[in-house]
Amino acid sequence: MSKNAAVSSLPQYDDRFIETAAGWYALVRENSDLGPFISRFEAEQALERHLRLYRGVNHRPRGEAFHGIGVHDTASCRKANCGRCIEARALNHGLLAVY
Repeated sequence: MSKNAAVSSLPQYDDRFIETAAGWYALVRENSDLGPFISRFEAEQALERHLRLYRGVNHRPRGEAFHGIGVHDTASCRKANCGRCIEARALNHGLLAVY
């Protein structure tokens, strides 16, 4: 699969990718986000595989859509491998440049 094919097949999931000081993550609903990966392309491929594996398994109730700003609390996060927590820790330790 070419890089363009992976990107074009996941446009509705663009907000699931996050670049951290540790690498790229694909954010998922399960207990462990996917990553870190060296490139976004690798994270996209992992998310594609993940979506194929879990298609039809995890159903979100109708009307449960997110339309706003999310606040992530690293102190209460229950994920074993969380991309947002990794990013927050890096920011807290000054590992990322803030523009």
